[in-house]
Amino acid sequence: MHELLYPIRTFRAWWYSASLRTQARFQRTLLGSSWLGISNLLSVLVLAFVYGVLLKVPNPKEYFLYIAVGLTVWQFISTIISTAPTLLRDHKEKLLNTTTHPIFYFLEEWAFQIQTFLQAWAIIIVVLSIFVQPSLLWQGVFIAVLPIINLFLFCIGVQIFFALAGLLFQDLFQVIPMMLQLTFLSSPVLFSKVNLGDHQWIANWNPLFLILAPVREAAIAGNVAILQQLIILFANLVACGFLVLGLGRWRQWIVFNL
Repeated sequence: MHELLYPIRTFRAWWYSASLRTQARFQRTLLGSSWLGISNLLSVLVLAFVYGVLLKVPNPKEYFLYIAVGLTVWQFISTIISTAPTLLRDHKEKLLNTTTHPIFYFLEEWAFQIQTFLQAWAIIIVVLSIFVQPSLLWQGVFIAVLPIINLFLFCIGVQIFFALAGLLFQDLFQVIPMMLQLTFLSSPVLFSKVNLGDHQWIANWNPLFLILAPVREAAIAGNVAILQQLIILFANLVACGFLVLGLGRWRQWIVFNL
């Protein structure tokens, strides 16, 4: 029980450490961390325009909304996964020379990515609620809370999995970017799921899309399968609990494989 409470007891430490990384990253800029949201918004604008023209979408505003929410969530997921394989090696000296629980370094990176996501999400929600869909402000902030929490919990579990796998298979760092690109191109992020036609099963078996879709559905349409999301929340919490306990017991194995 003591070990399970570790993430809660050290919350201020790993959250503050992540905040310092964000501040250091934009220390000499005029807009500071706002660039995280602005750069994401610019990317969405360009991609929405290009693919909107290529796909000849009938309703550009709806398509822009669809892409903006989907890409913002996808960026968070892909960044978490792509940085995971080298995460433990990046903290090698600390793991070898301190007794800090390994989960701390995962929580710090996770918090840093959450802060990045929330800033990008806030700008997308505010801009789109003004120019495209006013209800997005309520739905993106309140209705989508449960799917977003599940998104966060899912991502830290995936992060730990790929970090441990990266200790065993060092080539994983090279493989993951290719796999993420292929997954992105085959996922209904830039296009609707119905465009897959008879191949919609690809999306149904895509775990990254399955965690992205409820967030987008809640933010855009205000629809949330509450019972399903509560079951997923329980499963995520149980999985995270086992991972916290496991990392504490696997510390020697982790250090040995660094």
